[in-house]
Amino acid sequence: MESAQPLVYLTTVVGTVAGQLVVGRLQAEGIAAAASGPPDGPYPFPIELDVLVPAGDLARAKEILLADAVEASFDELGGRSAPRRARRTPTGRFRRRGGR
Repeated sequence: MESAQPLVYLTTVVGTVAGQLVVGRLQAEGIAAAASGPPDGPYPFPIELDVLVPAGDLARAKEILLADAVEASFDELGGRSAPRRARRTPTGRFRRRGGR
């Protein structure tokens, strides 16, 4: 039987929902991740949770989170309109939309 690898720190997230999402994402990739932190209290204050992963999976876990962050940034860009174009004003001069 293999000995269990020690858990090492990966990142800190704010809120139990964010912690569950990160842990679930890593577990979906086969990494035995866990969240560690204080339990939820009776008041809606955000808490910080440390996400821990086995030492041997640390590099792969970082790659997964980085790839997700990059994909999310491209998703945000995809929702924007095309670059602003110059257009003629009634006086015949060009100006950019939005006063630029």
